[in-house]
Amino acid sequence: MSIKLQISSVIIFCLLAASCEKAIDFRGEEQSPRVVVVSEPEPDTNLAVRLTYSRFFLSGSRFSVIGNADVKVVAGGVTYTGVFDDSVYVFPYSPAEGDSISLTVRMQNGGEDTVVTAATRMPHRPSVTVREAVGDNFRFVLNDRPGERNYYRMQVQSIDTTVICYDSEGNYVYDSDDPSVVSRDTVVDTTSQFFTCSDAVITSDATAVLNFEGQENYYVLIFNDEMFDGQNREITIKCEGNATMEYYKSSVRKSVSSRIFLYIEALSKEAYMYELSRYKQQEGDIFMTEPVQVQSNIDGGIGVFGGKATSVVELGTVGDR
Repeated sequence: MSIKLQISSVIIFCLLAASCEKAIDFRGEEQSPRVVVVSEPEPDTNLAVRLTYSRFFLSGSRFSVIGNADVKVVAGGVTYTGVFDDSVYVFPYSPAEGDSISLTVRMQNGGEDTVVTAATRMPHRPSVTVREAVGDNFRFVLNDRPGERNYYRMQVQSIDTTVICYDSEGNYVYDSDDPSVVSRDTVVDTTSQFFTCSDAVITSDATAVLNFEGQENYYVLIFNDEMFDGQNREITIKCEGNATMEYYKSSVRKSVSSRIFLYIEALSKEAYMYELSRYKQQEGDIFMTEPVQVQSNIDGGIGVFGGKATSVVELGTVGDR
């Protein structure tokens, strides 16, 4: 095929593609705004509730914050009233583990009285026992509370700790640009750490974010104790070498090791269903699968009112030690 014919073919294809474009008006029914409640109370932290109106997905507008509602929670027979402060309602109440909490919102919505209710029970902080770290593998035990359904979300975070400088032959040296950097503890922002886990019970509801040579790497695992209620579940995870960063400057190599922290949350059932459906919706294939409906436990509105309690434990170090 000649060059002129190739160019002509490309031009014709572009014209055909352009002529096929057509703006299609949305002919569905636009729904009236609904009250959206978002609150995930934690133990020993002042409870806060955010209220907004939902918006039409083609509007492009921001969510309108509701600041004129009467918002109350009841816990242990005591009623607390929320005070609107910088887009959220803050309560003079900090939940304790095991508290049962009910929420009531009363307001005017389009000239009509609107009442929105929800309820949740605060979970207990997870108990974790660290076993050992071998290379990039970290083993720990989740001590599950017996006689009740428990729901968990697990993440791993890393903090860079030690910077060591070597020359190109591996000799321990100073950094010519910063003589103080030989073996120095540093404070760096905590960052998410990808990890792998081969426990099928734990990963059954997992959100996978990477797939490298058939191996799934996770940044969050959401699971429940249906298969090990009341038992001590031993879990092993592997944090890949991406926690070790090596970079070169002149003849000096800086090697960074990272402390690995396990962030494990116990979730109320309401928070579990909401978070699980939200992650699955985000990770779903919009072309090949049915859409995932995000779970809501708000009566008279949408959103989530669900408790969570977090435990943080240090598992060990990955990278040069």
